[in-house]
Amino acid sequence: MHNGKLYWPETYAKKNYKDEIESHYDVVIVGGGMSGALTAYRVAQAGHNTLLIDKGEIGSASSAANTGLMQYMSDKLLYECVNDFGELEAYHFYKASKEGLEDIEMLSKLLDARVNFIKRDSLFIASTKRDKKVIKDEYQALKHFDFPVDYVDPEQLEEAYGIKKYNALITHEDAEINPYVFVNEVVKYAHSNLHLDILENTELVKYEKKEEQILCQLNDRVIITNKLIMTTGYAKNKITKRYIHREEFVVSYAVVTQPIEENQFWKDKAMIWESARPYLYIRHVPGNRVLIGGLDEKTDKIPNEKHIQKQGKRLIKAFNKLYPDIELEVAYAYGARFGETKDGKPFIGKIEEDAEVYGLYGYGGNGTVYSSFGSKLLLDMIEGKYNPLSEIFKLKR
Repeated sequence: MHNGKLYWPETYAKKNYKDEIESHYDVVIVGGGMSGALTAYRVAQAGHNTLLIDKGEIGSASSAANTGLMQYMSDKLLYECVNDFGELEAYHFYKASKEGLEDIEMLSKLLDARVNFIKRDSLFIASTKRDKKVIKDEYQALKHFDFPVDYVDPEQLEEAYGIKKYNALITHEDAEINPYVFVNEVVKYAHSNLHLDILENTELVKYEKKEEQILCQLNDRVIITNKLIMTTGYAKNKITKRYIHREEFVVSYAVVTQPIEENQFWKDKAMIWESARPYLYIRHVPGNRVLIGGLDEKTDKIPNEKHIQKQGKRLIKAFNKLYPDIELEVAYAYGARFGETKDGKPFIGKIEEDAEVYGLYGYGGNGTVYSSFGSKLLLDMIEGKYNPLSEIFKLKR
């Protein structure tokens, strides 16, 4: 899933689990990343006897390389969603993202402070003169639906943020987080307080329907469950190959720098991203480091060390085009595989028509937030409650 030197795993020593595993569960969740952790928490909190399994260790795949920027805006801008899906669906997509972010904030308050959930503004800048209209269109769409946003003209952009660009918008109530600590702390909390069982280094080999239940063949045992939820993220397997037809894999690169001086940071340590595709993104990391990411490449191949170092240098150069006076030194550089969807929406819903098998694939640039609202949607679905979001994010669309 990734290569290079990762930063987040060095900030936290994860717990190891040695649970006595039962032969039958209400719900089995496969995949211990962001989607799996949040779904396990929601389902266990609702009183379901739940098992979470991962073929490696909790949070060790894409969550360890997640950049930890959380925004209610998506890679697919709101005005684009309105044009493609209509006002109602576009609004509910963005509203779900905003609420998903708020839920992460509430959950973070239960967890270790090293989760480092910090509310931030996000500065979205026009990469080219042509994109001035993109910024204005998006500002108007967000304002129309009462999302917290302000327009930033070129003079304000230079005066407040020190950036010489065409225009920008600033969204409020976004956040940064340590994703690796968050995933592990959510699982640890559910394990300690909600009777969640955990099985690491265990693979689901296959599953089959047996009367009204699902028989799960693991690599070392068989478990029966009433409901099976697949949250295997960006791993390629038979299930994603069979059901997820609209994904595109990309490799994204990131660097985390050596610490800089406090007075070198821009206004409010806002998260920064841009209208270009693929886009550059920048955030503060506790300890006065800077995380810079981007340079996405359409491939499913994990990059080698030499290419990662080359892309790391390019990311520093891209940062210095915005802030030429801030000297940065790379401390960590890595590349990781992520997934996108053609319509910009995640996949959440039933996988099998005639069996209680569900999936949550938070593909797209806002995967953490998708995982958050997706976990609540899945809980409604397995409990037989109608949720209008189910139509928007269903797998077959």
